[in-house]
Amino acid sequence: MKFKRIIFILFFLALSYIMFGYVEKYQRDNTQIDLSFKVKSDVADEYQLFYQTNRGDDWSEIQSFHSTYANANEWQTMSFTLPKKTLELRIDFGSNIATVSISDMKLTGVTAKKINLKELSYNENQLTTSAQSETAVVLKTADKDPFITFSAQSFITEVVDGTSLRLAALSTIISGLLGGFITMVVFSYRDIMIFFKTIFSGRRLIFSLGNNDFKTKYASSYLGITWGFIQPLMTIATYWFVFQIGLRSGNVSDTPFILWFLVAIVPWFFFSEAFSSATNVFSEYSYLVKKVVFKIELLPMVKITSAFFVHMFFLFFIFIIYSVYGYYPSLYNLQILYYVICSVALVISLSVLASALVLFFKDLNQIIMIILQIGFWFTPIGWSYTMLPTSWTYIFKLNPMFYIVEGFRDSFISHIPFYDHPYYTFYFWLFCLVTLVIGIKTFEKLKPHFADVI
Repeated sequence: MKFKRIIFILFFLALSYIMFGYVEKYQRDNTQIDLSFKVKSDVADEYQLFYQTNRGDDWSEIQSFHSTYANANEWQTMSFTLPKKTLELRIDFGSNIATVSISDMKLTGVTAKKINLKELSYNENQLTTSAQSETAVVLKTADKDPFITFSAQSFITEVVDGTSLRLAALSTIISGLLGGFITMVVFSYRDIMIFFKTIFSGRRLIFSLGNNDFKTKYASSYLGITWGFIQPLMTIATYWFVFQIGLRSGNVSDTPFILWFLVAIVPWFFFSEAFSSATNVFSEYSYLVKKVVFKIELLPMVKITSAFFVHMFFLFFIFIIYSVYGYYPSLYNLQILYYVICSVALVISLSVLASALVLFFKDLNQIIMIILQIGFWFTPIGWSYTMLPTSWTYIFKLNPMFYIVEGFRDSFISHIPFYDHPYYTFYFWLFCLVTLVIGIKTFEKLKPHFADVI
């Protein structure tokens, strides 16, 4: 036992060290680059920042940002977020003759770098400078549309590659957590293998019970299993009417809103239905739980299988609607199989844990219902995550359904292969495996007491 602990600790330390390099690289690659400076002018005007990502390109309106200087003779801070591949910058100081004071210009990334204002290129035909120093300069415009230019590549490289105590501390914490999670999964591989072996050996029983569960769910109604398809269809129609007709949501990146919305809500339907029903499966099948010979590990899979029958219909429905709009199947659509597997893996990992806990903590069922209601709006189904600031995007990406929803859109709309998101793919599968391991261990510990609390 002592030897096993030593191996565990050494494996954790080695893995955390390896993870540190990847985490630090990820943070540097995704660091936001901001240019900021203070400005004061005797004329209110519209300022514009142009950037070039390829040498020799013309200054283009497409590659520019606008910022309004509103109050004359008052200091105002201008801030712009730059693409990391920016090479050259040009700042236009409005379209009026004015006296403009600039100070404290800096680039901020991992570290901050103050820009020496003496090193900037001033348009001598339009600007005359006075009171010039490294940190402050006064520009007197001699013509309309005055501007200054400077090379930003070396500055951006410096602020991205710089040393930061905050970055090092954050990388250490995250790499430690990742190392701990991966170590836990690796040393629990036997539990995972036994779990899936049990599921595989009982696959026929799961399919049979799942099929029966799907049929009996609506057996007392006249339309029967048709309700399993009518309810989601009406939900889709309602949201389409609210967003596109009521709120007048237009196309999203040249894609009709209904197509953009449909391909995201279909995986959510499956996740929501499968997870909520699998959570209560032991109470619903209490007569099987009390049978000593029955492998109750199979019961959450029964509910997931039942929900999957409806999911298969809506996957086919997506292709039909896309074809009606003239979007025909492509090779990228094949990776939808991968994201379907991701959906099933996520539901299984969460259901094993939740179904065991809900028997001992009855309020968990209500909490899960609230989480699913909120989760629909916190997942970019009816809105685009590009609307969010970069810092908030990272927070929303912690939601594993984000990966699946955007994956469906990548398969049908953006045509982006899943391996173009290596970091987030790693995060998603690590989340599923860690949750599954915790679920399996919790299930095995509580299993002997199930019959007593049902």
